[in-house]
Amino acid sequence: MNKNRGVLKMSNNLEQEKIGELVDRFYSKLTKDSYYSTMFAERRVDIELLKSRQRSFISRLVTDDSPADDERNVKQVNERHPFQTTPERAGIWMSTMEETIHEMEMEESIKLMLVEKIGKLMNYLINK
Repeated sequence: MNKNRGVLKMSNNLEQEKIGELVDRFYSKLTKDSYYSTMFAERRVDIELLKSRQRSFISRLVTDDSPADDERNVKQVNERHPFQTTPERAGIWMSTMEETIHEMEMEESIKLMLVEKIGKLMNYLINK
């Protein structure tokens, strides 16, 4: 059994309310960045749809703990993001996410796991 399984199962809900708060806070910050606000506007991104997808994705990340889950997440990231990003832009996105995660009131082990998993997935967008 994976050592994180107990933490992950216990926090299966990381409560949807907490995940919603995390996503809302994150996009509130990210959309203040000039690159991302311009990109979202130019691509006519539906931020509410984006937030909904992000909530679902983070919910799954919290409960995933097998190599098959990791592969599925990489596949989804590649399908939803058919582009490569620069290390600088990925860094802005990731540092904003990390900052937001660390501001949240949740178990430290969950924060660390989210940062690790999201960081690994972000690397796939840089290294396509």
